[in-house]
Formats: sequence, structure tokens, C-alpha cells
Amino acid sequence: MESTAYLQSTEKISENLETEYTRRMRRQFPAFGIGCLIYSAFYAFCLYKNASGITYPFFVVGTLCCFFFFTKKLGVPFKKDSVFYIVGITLLGLSNCLTASLPILFMNKCGIVLLSFILMLHTFYNDKAWNFPKYFTSVFCTIGSFFCCLISPFGDMVSYFDAQKQKEGTNKNYFLPVFIGVVIAIPLLFCMTLLLADADAIFKNILSRTMDALNIWETIKVLFLITVVFFSTYALFAALCRKDVKEKTEEEIRFDPVIAIVFTSLLCILYLFFSVVQILYLFIGNRKLPENYTYASYAREGFFQLLAVSIINFLLVLICLYLFHESRILRGILTTICGCTFIMIISSALRMILYIDTYALTFLRLFVLWSLAVIFLLMAGVTAFIFYRRFPLFLYGLAVIGICYTVLSFSHPDYIIARYNLTYGADYDYLSRLSADAAPAVLNPSVNPYLISVEDMLEKTSVDKDGNYDVDSYYEFYWLKSYYCKMENRTKDMGIRDFNFSLYRAEKYVE
Repeated sequence: MESTAYLQSTEKISENLETEYTRRMRRQFPAFGIGCLIYSAFYAFCLYKNASGITYPFFVVGTLCCFFFFTKKLGVPFKKDSVFYIVGITLLGLSNCLTASLPILFMNKCGIVLLSFILMLHTFYNDKAWNFPKYFTSVFCTIGSFFCCLISPFGDMVSYFDAQKQKEGTNKNYFLPVFIGVVIAIPLLFCMTLLLADADAIFKNILSRTMDALNIWETIKVLFLITVVFFSTYALFAALCRKDVKEKTEEEIRFDPVIAIVFTSLLCILYLFFSVVQILYLFIGNRKLPENYTYASYAREGFFQLLAVSIINFLLVLICLYLFHESRILRGILTTICGCTFIMIISSALRMILYIDTYALTFLRLFVLWSLAVIFLLMAGVTAFIFYRRFPLFLYGLAVIGICYTVLSFSHPDYIIARYNLTYGADYDYLSRLSADAAPAVLNPSVNPYLISVEDMLEKTSVDKDGNYDVDSYYEFYWLKSYYCKMENRTKDMGIRDFNFSLYRAEKYVE
């Protein structure tokens, strides 16, 4: 009785999780299974040991084509406004083969993943009324469903062949038994091979030479990658088909605005006082500073703290808008906080500019300035949202971050950093650690005032057979020689798959 009840409850759960898209995916298992397998092989070809090659934009376009091919098979309609996400993903993929900067490459990939998730949710769900919290919870809900669907290819395959068997009557289908036999054989073969290799030295030697000749370990790594991508791709579509996310936004629990008015008003007083200090001492700069404290030292500190406060204020205003009932007083206080945040952003940017003027430019400092500009624009959208609740804040924020980051990604920050530092004074050790994006500045005599020519630099840093060299010249140009050697190694043996335009430009300077 208990087992029967358990089976019935399990069937009810599976029926609840099953949607029309799930049934269509199961009925078309060959299309989805073979499609995921081809995509997995395509993924391995494009990205295996190739983080920034020319195959990356092709991989991104191929991924989008695969996604929309599957959605068409499922009968999911295409939405015209998806073009924004498609263009953003494609541009970030293109940027990956145009730069060699590791921070930019990392952020490009994060941006591609984030935009891809939003595109998938936008395609499968009616998300017009969704806000920041709804998108946040939807992404995590989909990730949870993804892990639940990792073994769904096996279940869908069994269901498909069972259905085919019922249609064909008594005709026996050998595909499923053969597949199961192969799956069982793979781990058995692996274990038995290891045991036999340990049992006989000659067999182990022959096996080792055979594996070296066939490059078998690389083949195993590629096959493992294909397997992981296959199951991940299939599971992700299975998770989307389940549609576990509720499209309608539930009535939000809102609290008494008096709570928010109390703590925001106290913060507002503090922020107003701080803003007055910024205007009088930093912007105007005609007030008396404490003893042993110069204007320059006052200006060149606190930018990271102000950046943190600006981010906290942005989140704080959003939380107050979403969690508390509307109130004119609260609206006025939040507007004042937004105004004070603008002053803090300008103050932080001014301090950072003065700091860069003294201590040169680095990627982190440039990224802080970019972040401040983005927060300024986002805060402007939040201010508009305070007075007009139908303002599309999520789409506005996505557009601001997407456009601003695309500009940063294509601007080659390392080149900007190198050019600025070579013009206004530099930390040479830092310059020597820049990526190939900086080569048109560092190894270009027309831009680098410290470089007569690459040949001249190599001659001055050369070491003869006896280990003798000009000490003064060697240490003067050591950082240039270090960067040159790094570029020489990075551009060596660049093939078709891993061709990168930034490395190609750098190669011209090291030939």
C-alpha cells in the first residue's frame, strides 16, 4: 500500500513538472540529443584551450543559432526585442578575439553568460512586469531546475524509444540496449586497462607508447568536455521547458514606510553634512584644512570608500522602493539621498583623477572611474523611478551597463593606460605586465618617448657570450625587454583557432 501511494505521488509530481514544451522535447529526442551532441563538439572545437581566439565570435553566433533552432522546434515564438540581447552577446564575443587583457576577457565571458540567461528567460517567459528581484530569483530558480535535469537525457531517451516501440509493434529496436552496453563498458574498460597495465610492465610500456603516439590524454580531455557540455546543454533546455518560474509577480509584502523614513532620514542628515563638506573643501577648496594636511593629500584619499557608499546607497534606495509602501516623505528623503550620492560620485571621481595624476594610471583606477560613471547613470534612472513607478528600471539598467561595458571592452584599456603613463610618467614595472593590447604604445617609438627603436633597445640590453653587458642601459630598458620577450612568447605559434587580433598587432612589433 505504501509503495503504491509513493508511486502515485511520484507520478503526480512528474505530471506537475511536465509542460507542453517538455512533452515536445521528449517526442523530438533525436533532434535535441543529436543537436546537443553537435553543439558540444562545436563548443570543444571553438573553446578547448582557446580563451580568446578568432573562433570565439563564431562560437557565440553558433550558440545563438542553436538556441533559436531548439526554441523553434519547441514552438516558442521569437520576440523582436530579443535583438538587443543578441547584439550585446555577439559584440562581447567579438571583443574576445580583439583583446588580450585578462580582466576584460573575464568580464566579457561573465557578460555573455548573464545576457544569455536573461535572453533565455525573456524568450520562454512573459517578463514585461518583472523587476530586479524577480529576475534575480528567476535566474537562481532556473539554475536549481538545471541541476535537477542533469540526467534528463537518459529519461527522455528511454521514453522516446518506448514510444517508438509501441508504435512499431513487435519490431525490436537495438539502439537502447547497445547504448546501455556502451555506457557500462566504458568504465569497465578503463578500470581493467589500469589493472592490466600494473600487472605487466611490457604491456604498460606498449600502452604508454601507443597513448603518446595517439595523444590519447588530449582526446580523453576533449571527450570529457564534450560529455559535460552535452549534459549541461540538454539539462538547461529541459529546465527551461519545465517553466518552474512563475510568470506573474506575486503581491509583494510591503512594510510601514515610517520604518524607512526613520533610518533614511538619519542617513540623509549625515549625507547632507558630508555633501556640504565636499562642496566647501574639495570642490571650492578655499577652507582651512587641519594642520599638517595638504589639499593634495586630502583630495587623494577616500575614493574607494565613497565608491562603496555610492553602491550601498543605490541598493538602499532600491530596497526602500520595493519593500515599503509609497510615501511622499519617503520619496523626498530618497530623492535627497540620490542627490547626495551624485555629489559623492563626483567627489570620488575627482579624488581618483587627482590620485592618477600623481601615481599614474592602472586598470583598477580606470575601472573605478568607469564604475562611477555607470553608478551615476544608474542613480539617475533610480531617481526617475522614484517619481514615475512605470519607468522600466531593469531594462534601463541593463542598457546602461551593457552599452557602457561594450565601450570599455572595445576601448582596449591597457593601450589607454600605457599611452597615458608613457606621456605623464609611469610605473615601468606595471607597464611590463600589461597585455598585448598595450604593444602599439609600449613598443611603438612614435608613442613611447623612451624608445628610439626596438632594435636599439635589444642592442642596449644584449648580453655577450661572457655574460657582459652595459649595466646602465640594461637596467634602463629592462622593463621594455621584459615586455618584448613576453610578447614574443605570446605571439609564437599562433594558429587559426587561437588567432587573436591584439596578439597579431603585437606580433608586428616583435618580428
